Amino acid sequence: EVPLELIRMCRGLEVALNLEDHRHEEWAPPKVSVKAFSGEGHKLGSPTPHVVSAPAAAAASGDRKTNEATAQQNVGLKESDPTTSLQIRLSDGSRIVAKFNHANKVSDVRQFIATARPETAVTPFVLMTTFPNKELTDESQTLAEANLLNAVIVQKMK
Repeated sequence: EVPLELIRMCRGLEVALNLEDHRHEEWAPPKVSVKAFSGEGHKLGSPTPHVVSAPAAAAASGDRKTNEATAQQNVGLKESDPTTSLQIRLSDGSRIVAKFNHANKVSDVRQFIATARPETAVTPFVLMTTFPNKELTDESQTLAEANLLNAVIVQKMK
């Protein structure tokens, strides 16, 4: 007899079926080849997949290096005052290292991100610290007051 699964697949056409008797052999499961870390990965807390919400903003964003240079100029860094470097991890997985004065505010960091990556400015985001993970809610604080000197800041989309 032909199994029903084969009859349904062939829909009335002729089916040729060859059987081999393996009842005398010991059954062993087939060996599965494991491919570790194959495919595409996503960070926890990052948008899934890449957000394409404003093609006009992305097209107007221009060159990233130019935008980062413009953002750094807009910070108004005073070399005579104490400075700090912040590593900013963006939601798209990229990183920017920027220099700020201790007296710059958390809102200046937000403005820096919006200028450096205009495509992220159209989507609401929060700034967070790492270890301990804490949302930076008071953007009127200076970087020194917020204890962000030489720190890592993570951008997280809402």
